[in-house]
Amino acid sequence: PSASFFGRHTRHIYWSRIEGGLGGIGRNKGVLGFLGGALFCFPYNFRVLSLAKWAGGTIPGGKQSLLIASMALGMAGAFADLAVPTPALTMPNKILGVKVPPLHVDDNFVVPIFSGWACTKIFGLLGWPLDLELGEHILF
Repeated sequence: PSASFFGRHTRHIYWSRIEGGLGGIGRNKGVLGFLGGALFCFPYNFRVLSLAKWAGGTIPGGKQSLLIASMALGMAGAFADLAVPTPALTMPNKILGVKVPPLHVDDNFVVPIFSGWACTKIFGLLGWPLDLELGEHILF
């Protein structure tokens, strides 16, 4: 929702718009929405990761790793949102003569899956454990 908020409020800034998409990414979205979404997530990611239960009580790599992970996770979520085209791609009514349900690619499905995958890669690059306990700090 944050990337959408920034995108809607900056849609009149022509240079930031990605009208036709870049290789299928970002169709009808904007660079400022992407950056706004990533920056909006940064303080939340920082807070949740700083409250996590770290083995040994300290964050591996210190505050610098925490800053890198917080920004990278925000960028991953914003990139996943950017990758889902607007308006959404929908399945055809029939495939090989067989009716199919009206399914479409939705960012509410793509963003959590891609962000979770990106989280495992970012944690791995920083040498962080993948079993880090975050559950009690997540609000939703």
